Amino acid sequence: MGDAPRLSVCIVTYERPNFLLRCLGSLKTGLDDQAEVVVVDASSTDHSERVRAIRESVTYIHAPELAGWMTRSRNEALRWVRGDIVSFLDDDVVLRAGWQGGLLKAFDDLTVSAVAGRTCNGVPGEERYERPVGRLLPNGTLTDGFASLGEESVEIDHGIGANMSFRRSVLADLGGFRDDYPGTALREDTDVFLRVRAIGGRVVFAPDAAVDHLPAPHVRGARFDTRYKLYGRRNHMVLLARSGGIRSAMLRRWMWLQLKGVGSAPGVSGKVRRLGVTVIGLVWGSGAVFRSARWYPLPPRRDDQIGRELRAALSSPIA
Repeated sequence: MGDAPRLSVCIVTYERPNFLLRCLGSLKTGLDDQAEVVVVDASSTDHSERVRAIRESVTYIHAPELAGWMTRSRNEALRWVRGDIVSFLDDDVVLRAGWQGGLLKAFDDLTVSAVAGRTCNGVPGEERYERPVGRLLPNGTLTDGFASLGEESVEIDHGIGANMSFRRSVLADLGGFRDDYPGTALREDTDVFLRVRAIGGRVVFAPDAAVDHLPAPHVRGARFDTRYKLYGRRNHMVLLARSGGIRSAMLRRWMWLQLKGVGSAPGVSGKVRRLGVTVIGLVWGSGAVFRSARWYPLPPRRDDQIGRELRAALSSPIA
């Protein structure tokens, strides 16, 4: 099998073959021949022939039973990777020139545990961001700025799932991703970065590891529709409760901000709609919090069966 690769690039996909093939096409010129590519495809149709026509060495896993569970697909990819740096790219991104070099340069600092790469959306002015990039604020909100263009890497709290990378050893320590952020899977990426921080790892934003995000349509619903907003509130509450505990002041502050935000909606009908979405989302989120969090922060390391399996797979010698 030869020497193990330093870098494994994982793409999880679901019913978006044309976007997957476009992404793989950018990897064809954006990665060296030693980099490993793993695709976990939850689509109903097996696309292995089309995938391998672009990059013959791809490890392709057809797993329709994982449909609708992005993070379970990420964990499936972890069972196959051989590199000591493991990257995840969304199927609707395209690598910019220099992505691999910029990423590996960030990991040359042995104190770095995880890297969020620059993710560009084609929005005018997005290269400038006045707030701190990738921070979890005391009121429970998150800053972004992952399209900004700084001169060097900066330390952050969390990154973006479209372009995120980890040391294999860190993912082994964590026992993989928590895979129970349903629906839109919002906050599953934030969750894993906060868990890296909780075990003492450093997370940095590396602007040189850049991709263009060319969004594909959602298979179910649309971005920022009511379903998206409801899952967003539900998953954000779970994230904060797991990170700080149900008793967390940060969680209470965030819930209060959501209620205050109702007044900023335009018009009476807009306020009524936002009130409905906010109340339903908070009630739904409260139920999820009491089922999936505890009074105090959850341990960052998974210790269930899946976590132990992934820890063993990622801790075994790399072939």
